[in-house]
Amino acid sequence: MRFVPFVALSLTLPLAATAETAAPPAPASAGAVAQFMAAQDLFALGRAQKDPAAVLAAARLAARILPEPAPRKSDPPAEALPASHPDAATMFTTARALAAEDAAMADLITRSEAEATRLPTRTLRQTSQGIPAKASQGFALPFFGGALAEVGLLGDGTANLDLAVTDAAGAPLCLETGPADRSLCSFVLPDNGSVTVTVTNRSETAASFSLLTN
Repeated sequence: MRFVPFVALSLTLPLAATAETAAPPAPASAGAVAQFMAAQDLFALGRAQKDPAAVLAAARLAARILPEPAPRKSDPPAEALPASHPDAATMFTTARALAAEDAAMADLITRSEAEATRLPTRTLRQTSQGIPAKASQGFALPFFGGALAEVGLLGDGTANLDLAVTDAAGAPLCLETGPADRSLCSFVLPDNGSVTVTVTNRSETAASFSLLTN
């Protein structure tokens, strides 16, 4: 079990350092959720630095991941909302705007966007909803044993959201309690089973988030 760090993510430590019970280590290769979240962080960095090349790289990463809406019930129930994070099309548009008068970069962006439709893709499941201030929402999610499992949290940037994942026995698999509103949990269950995912809003304001799984 480990966390995958990203730019703009708060430092997240593996639970192996704080708990005796831990899931088997996840494979080294990143899955669709890790790639999509890396694209989001690279996009944020590129836009902040007004770097069209970085934003283009983020768009190419995001274009290879197809989020599929997944209506999942939380406890307590919550209102479904549109995802707040940008998709690949928005990233390509932003890269083009940042390129301004750079004709060579603009041409590269146009060609990359056209080529993106021919790239191999992977899918992830996405549940987007609101969460009140100082509230928690839980999800029971099934995963196959012996395979990489990923749970990603992407907030809308307005609140401090924490992520906790426990196995069927209640043993902790991941815990993120930093000031950010995004995190990634990767693990491998020994057998087919469900985990409990809890999203907690530590802030005084309501927010929205997307829960991403492979």
